[in-house]
Amino acid sequence: MTMDHACRYPILTIACGPTNSIQGASYLSRMKNAVVIDVGGTTTDFGMIQNGFPRESSAAAVIGGVRTNFRMPDIISIGLGGGSIVRRQADGQVTAGPDSVGYQITSKTLVFGGDTLTATDIIVRLGMADIGDASLVQSVDLELAREAMDVIREMTED
Repeated sequence: MTMDHACRYPILTIACGPTNSIQGASYLSRMKNAVVIDVGGTTTDFGMIQNGFPRESSAAAVIGGVRTNFRMPDIISIGLGGGSIVRRQADGQVTAGPDSVGYQITSKTLVFGGDTLTATDIIVRLGMADIGDASLVQSVDLELAREAMDVIREMTED
Protein backbone atom coordinates (compact mmCIF):
# COMPACT_ATOMS: atom_id res chain seq x y z
CA MET A 1 0.00 0.00 0.00
CA THR A 2 1.13 3.54 -0.51
CA MET A 3 2.22 5.78 2.37
CA ASP A 4 -0.84 7.97 1.81
CA HIS A 5 -3.14 4.95 2.03
CA ALA A 6 -1.43 3.76 5.24
CA CYS A 7 -1.77 7.23 6.78
CA ARG A 8 -5.43 7.39 5.85
CA TYR A 9 -6.20 3.83 7.05
CA PRO A 10 -3.58 2.96 9.72
CA ILE A 11 -5.65 0.01 10.94
CA LEU A 12 -4.68 -1.79 7.75
CA THR A 13 -1.07 -1.95 8.94
CA ILE A 14 -1.92 -4.44 11.71
CA ALA A 15 0.45 -7.42 11.55
CA CYS A 16 2.67 -5.65 9.04
CA GLY A 17 5.80 -6.66 10.99
CA PRO A 18 5.43 -10.43 10.61
CA THR A 19 3.98 -10.02 7.11
CA ASN A 20 6.95 -7.95 5.96
CA SER A 21 9.39 -10.32 7.63
CA ILE A 22 7.95 -13.28 5.74
CA GLN A 23 7.84 -11.43 2.43
CA GLY A 24 11.36 -10.11 2.99
CA ALA A 25 12.61 -13.64 3.59
CA SER A 26 10.98 -14.75 0.34
CA TYR A 27 12.57 -11.87 -1.55
CA LEU A 28 16.05 -12.30 -0.06
CA SER A 29 16.11 -16.09 -0.40
CA ARG A 30 14.35 -16.11 -3.79
CA MET A 31 12.24 -18.95 -2.41
CA LYS A 32 8.52 -19.01 -3.16
CA ASN A 33 7.59 -21.72 -0.62
CA ALA A 34 9.30 -22.00 2.76
CA VAL A 35 9.00 -21.85 6.52
CA VAL A 36 10.24 -18.54 7.98
CA ILE A 37 11.50 -18.15 11.54
CA ASP A 38 11.83 -14.54 12.65
CA VAL A 39 13.73 -14.22 15.94
CA GLY A 40 13.16 -10.83 17.54
CA GLY A 41 14.07 -9.39 20.90
CA THR A 42 11.14 -10.83 22.85
CA THR A 43 9.44 -13.37 20.57
CA THR A 44 10.10 -15.80 17.76
CA ASP A 45 7.49 -15.80 15.00
CA PHE A 46 6.96 -18.75 12.66
CA GLY A 47 5.18 -18.32 9.34
CA MET A 48 4.94 -19.79 5.87
CA ILE A 49 5.66 -18.42 2.42
CA GLN A 50 3.29 -19.89 -0.16
CA ASN A 51 3.76 -18.86 -3.76
CA GLY A 52 5.83 -15.90 -2.61
CA PHE A 53 3.27 -14.54 -0.14
CA PRO A 54 2.60 -15.09 3.58
CA ARG A 55 0.05 -17.83 4.16
CA GLU A 56 -3.15 -16.28 5.48
CA SER A 57 -4.75 -17.42 8.69
CA SER A 58 -8.13 -19.05 8.26
CA ALA A 59 -9.14 -18.01 11.78
CA ALA A 60 -10.76 -14.65 12.43
CA ALA A 61 -8.44 -12.09 13.97
CA VAL A 62 -9.47 -10.93 17.43
CA ILE A 63 -7.92 -7.61 18.40
CA GLY A 64 -8.59 -6.14 21.83
CA GLY A 65 -11.44 -8.60 22.29
CA VAL A 66 -13.13 -7.54 19.03
CA ARG A 67 -13.54 -10.05 16.22
CA THR A 68 -12.34 -8.46 12.98
CA ASN A 69 -12.48 -9.33 9.32
CA PHE A 70 -8.83 -8.44 8.63
CA ARG A 71 -6.64 -10.70 6.55
CA MET A 72 -3.81 -11.74 8.83
CA PRO A 73 -0.77 -13.92 8.28
CA ASP A 74 -0.85 -17.38 9.83
CA ILE A 75 1.77 -16.82 12.53
CA ILE A 76 2.74 -18.81 15.59
CA SER A 77 4.65 -16.80 18.21
CA ILE A 78 6.54 -18.06 21.23
CA GLY A 79 8.05 -16.10 24.13
CA LEU A 80 11.64 -16.62 23.07
CA GLY A 81 13.88 -13.95 21.57
CA GLY A 82 17.35 -12.56 21.81
CA GLY A 83 16.47 -10.72 25.00
CA SER A 84 14.90 -13.74 26.71
CA ILE A 85 16.31 -14.15 30.20
CA VAL A 86 18.17 -17.42 30.85
CA ARG A 87 18.18 -18.87 34.37
CA ARG A 88 19.09 -22.02 36.23
CA GLN A 89 16.15 -22.72 38.53
CA ALA A 90 16.49 -24.00 42.11
CA ASP A 91 15.71 -27.53 40.89
CA GLY A 92 18.61 -27.30 38.39
CA GLN A 93 16.43 -26.87 35.33
CA VAL A 94 17.53 -24.22 32.81
CA THR A 95 14.87 -21.89 31.39
CA ALA A 96 14.85 -19.31 28.61
CA GLY A 97 12.08 -16.70 28.76
CA PRO A 98 9.31 -15.93 28.45
CA ASP A 99 10.45 -12.83 30.34
CA SER A 100 12.85 -10.63 28.44
CA VAL A 101 15.00 -7.54 28.75
CA GLY A 102 13.01 -6.31 25.73
CA TYR A 103 14.05 -3.02 24.22
CA GLN A 104 16.90 -2.77 26.77
CA ILE A 105 18.79 -5.60 25.08
CA THR A 106 21.75 -3.35 24.22
CA SER A 107 22.22 -2.29 27.84
CA LYS A 108 21.04 -5.26 29.94
CA THR A 109 22.66 -8.27 28.23
CA LEU A 110 26.11 -9.40 29.28
CA VAL A 111 27.68 -8.96 25.84
CA PHE A 112 26.72 -5.27 25.95
CA GLY A 113 28.05 -4.73 29.47
CA GLY A 114 24.83 -5.46 31.35
CA ASP A 115 24.13 -7.88 34.18
CA THR A 116 21.41 -10.15 32.76
CA LEU A 117 22.10 -13.49 31.07
CA THR A 118 20.04 -13.73 27.87
CA ALA A 119 19.65 -15.96 24.83
CA THR A 120 21.93 -13.55 22.95
CA ASP A 121 24.67 -14.13 25.51
CA ILE A 122 24.24 -17.88 25.12
CA ILE A 123 24.71 -17.88 21.36
CA VAL A 124 27.75 -15.61 21.66
CA ARG A 125 29.24 -17.82 24.41
CA LEU A 126 28.81 -20.86 22.16
CA GLY A 127 30.45 -19.08 19.22
CA MET A 128 27.26 -19.08 17.14
CA ALA A 129 27.17 -15.30 16.67
CA ASP A 130 29.49 -12.32 16.81
CA ILE A 131 27.45 -9.71 18.69
CA GLY A 132 28.71 -7.27 21.30
CA ASP A 133 31.85 -8.15 23.28
CA ALA A 134 32.34 -11.92 23.46
CA SER A 135 34.94 -11.53 26.23
CA LEU A 136 32.12 -10.44 28.55
CA VAL A 137 30.51 -13.92 28.43
CA GLN A 138 33.64 -16.06 28.78
CA SER A 139 32.83 -16.51 32.48
CA VAL A 140 29.42 -18.05 31.65
CA ASP A 141 29.65 -21.76 32.46
CA LEU A 142 29.92 -23.67 29.18
CA GLU A 143 27.67 -26.47 30.45
CA LEU A 144 24.98 -23.91 31.37
CA ALA A 145 25.29 -22.40 27.89
CA ARG A 146 24.89 -25.81 26.25
CA GLU A 147 21.88 -26.66 28.42
CA ALA A 148 20.31 -23.29 27.59
CA MET A 149 20.90 -23.89 23.88
CA ASP A 150 19.20 -27.28 24.20
CA VAL A 151 16.18 -25.54 25.80
CA ILE A 152 16.14 -22.85 23.08
CA ARG A 153 16.40 -25.50 20.34
CA GLU A 154 13.62 -27.60 21.91
CA MET A 155 11.31 -24.59 22.25
CA THR A 156 11.89 -23.70 18.60
CA GLU A 157 11.41 -27.24 17.37
CA ASP A 158 8.21 -27.71 19.38
